[in-house]
Amino acid sequence: MKTIIIYMSSHHQNTEKIVQAMAEDTNMETCKISELRNINLSDYDCIGFASGIYYHNFHKSIIELVKETRFTNNQKVFTVYTCGINYINYARSIEKIIKQKECEYIGCFSCRGYDTFSFFEKIGGIAKNHPNNKDKENARKFIEQHKIGE
Repeated sequence: MKTIIIYMSSHHQNTEKIVQAMAEDTNMETCKISELRNINLSDYDCIGFASGIYYHNFHKSIIELVKETRFTNNQKVFTVYTCGINYINYARSIEKIIKQKECEYIGCFSCRGYDTFSFFEKIGGIAKNHPNNKDKENARKFIEQHKIGE
């Protein structure tokens, strides 16, 4: 299954660390959204969209890409996110957009990520040491369970 994960990762590169762990030992491609040029998403059987969480949502560039993408009936789509406090489903709004498209939404992986945004910086940040090895292993298990990147 030809797979790509398109991601936006800033601040501490939490999301990039998870995406790279997911792609390890697979044929999966990864691409920062800022480097997404001349890639035809219709060439992929499976597409992942990954982001840190910004104001309770995926980065606006990822949301816009999902809105603009024309999926095919046989494409599978999944989401990935990292956040300082993982207490709600931050993928809910992007999932809604994906589910309105002609593709199969196969799930979401999320984990905590080191966060020093806003007032968290004053206390030294939260979710220190995340994503950690257990988070990365869980990310790889998500890929295996869904048979992504094979």
